[in-house]
Amino acid sequence: MTTGTIQNADNPKQSALSQIEAFETAYGYDCTYMKAMLKHAPEALEVFNAFVPMAGHRRHAPLEVYFAAKLTAYRHADCGPCLQLAVRFAQQAGVPDSLIETLVFDSGELSEILERTQAFTRACLANTADSETLRSELSWELGPAAMIEIGLAIAAAQVFPIVKSATGHYKSCSVVTLEV
Repeated sequence: MTTGTIQNADNPKQSALSQIEAFETAYGYDCTYMKAMLKHAPEALEVFNAFVPMAGHRRHAPLEVYFAAKLTAYRHADCGPCLQLAVRFAQQAGVPDSLIETLVFDSGELSEILERTQAFTRACLANTADSETLRSELSWELGPAAMIEIGLAIAAAQVFPIVKSATGHYKSCSVVTLEV
């Protein structure tokens, strides 16, 4: 164990800051808003960190279906850094870049189930009447456990941009790239 590790263990704020900075480095993502939470309301950061696993929970939803919902939801909520982070997570999970590009930039055709997933996601976000019909169709094909995970992905995509906006750290409309 290094001296730095011992100091971090004795100083929870320093340990949390080190974890935030490691995430920033690993994903090229600006975590200034998390650092502000750590400085001004560390208990709020602790609650926020407890939420984070929800944003990536997937066991039953097929990979491409899950990311079709997730990327569509992030695209709706934020056209910049959070969407770019979701793109990186999709790449890391093994989603083909060509599919990511189609989902993010509407640059190609999707399979029927991915089109329905995108339509369902958009209907949920807009709270339209057809969301129940779309949900029922997808649920029949994917099952209730997958639909729960899709719902969590759609909901979680809204949280990060809102927290950033409410704390004065919102940056939108930055260029989203597919870094391979």
